Amino acid sequence: MTVHCVRRFCRLSHPAHCVRRFCLLNRPPRQLQLEMKKYLFALALTACTGSDYSYSHYEAISNDGWKRTDTIGFTTGPVFHNGLYSEQLGLRTNSLFPFMSLTFIVSQEAHPSGFCRTDTVNMTLTDPDGHLLGKGISHYQYFLPLAPAPLASGDTLTISVTHNMMRSPLEGVTDVGFTIEN
Repeated sequence: MTVHCVRRFCRLSHPAHCVRRFCLLNRPPRQLQLEMKKYLFALALTACTGSDYSYSHYEAISNDGWKRTDTIGFTTGPVFHNGLYSEQLGLRTNSLFPFMSLTFIVSQEAHPSGFCRTDTVNMTLTDPDGHLLGKGISHYQYFLPLAPAPLASGDTLTISVTHNMMRSPLEGVTDVGFTIEN
């Protein structure tokens, strides 16, 4: 058991009678209480986002480059509820990447519902002046929202990603990722 005692003095003619002692049994100091309240508030906000399913994973690309025949695969766990799930493709590059954009072929298949979709998507990596749009210093991260996927309860989604660029192997791509949440 911790005891924090605080002495307070009052400005009266008899200071001996004005010494008060406040003991706080099992309570932290006020500053720690404020920090705990801030933490609990942030935790409550996080808990109230409403997203009860999410999957996010990145796969590293070989240092030799990403060949056109190399397929990056992702498999999610089963989803909890029927609904539309938002999807996002992630990309990490370094300074060796020579292009202003990158074209992907993204195939998705849900089991057991049978949902199937293949999209060709283009991710713009620079503005018209050649300035990088990604976040980072020596490695840059990009995100591309995909069309929402209608999934049924218990569905497992299998995603395969390849690039559709003429150059193979494609240098400068370090990681490819996929994120899904409801």
